[in-house]
Amino acid sequence: MKKILFIILMATCTISISAQKKNVIIDVSHDVDTIYTYVNPNIFNLYKDIVEKQMGANLIINKDKELNEALLSEADLLVILSPLNRERVTTKRDLTSVERKDIVNYVQNGGRLILFMDEEHRVDMKAFGGNDIVVPFGIEYGIDLPPKPNAGATTVKSEVIQNEYELSYSGSRSITGGTPISRMNSDAAPVHGAYVKLDSNGKIAAFGETMTGLMMGGVEATFPNGMKVVWKGKDDATFMKELMEWMLK
Repeated sequence: MKKILFIILMATCTISISAQKKNVIIDVSHDVDTIYTYVNPNIFNLYKDIVEKQMGANLIINKDKELNEALLSEADLLVILSPLNRERVTTKRDLTSVERKDIVNYVQNGGRLILFMDEEHRVDMKAFGGNDIVVPFGIEYGIDLPPKPNAGATTVKSEVIQNEYELSYSGSRSITGGTPISRMNSDAAPVHGAYVKLDSNGKIAAFGETMTGLMMGGVEATFPNGMKVVWKGKDDATFMKELMEWMLK
């Protein structure tokens, strides 16, 4: 009898611990999922390792479901990777009106969002709805900055990130508002990523490119002319782990 009670108690504890796990949703529903693995073949394995093994949270890769109130109610953190190819035709390329409204409500009511918004020549920001998501929180996306191939970016020490990290960066759209998380490596040092904390405990971080979210640092790319490059950003994975951990606090 004691053995049975012990087994039941252990099972109950296991269920309780599992129930306490945070849910991290990585959204890639607005492009063909293989476009993300094309630029970084290891992207989903990296997220799985960071979220599940290192952070002890549940990872959900959303490839086709609408980001509506019902789905967002399951998310402790939502990470959106924007489309990467402007010309690619998909059944659900842009944020729907429901997604725009429900994502804003989600953050306003205490949700946490990381949004990677790629350059205009890769994604039509107005059609996609990037500013519909960030403007209500005092951040705004602008036009593409002058290209700086493989310039890299560097974190700004703040409550979010305590250390100086090297991030991948090869071009970005401008960002205004919020508190800088990272800046491009150049004399002008334009903002690469920014964040806002709300009184409701909601948090939003917005980036003007997607390389860091794809953790492309160290990945080799071959261009049509045969030229090869290894992307800067040796600390992308460490940065993403610390950013997601801060988001979940």
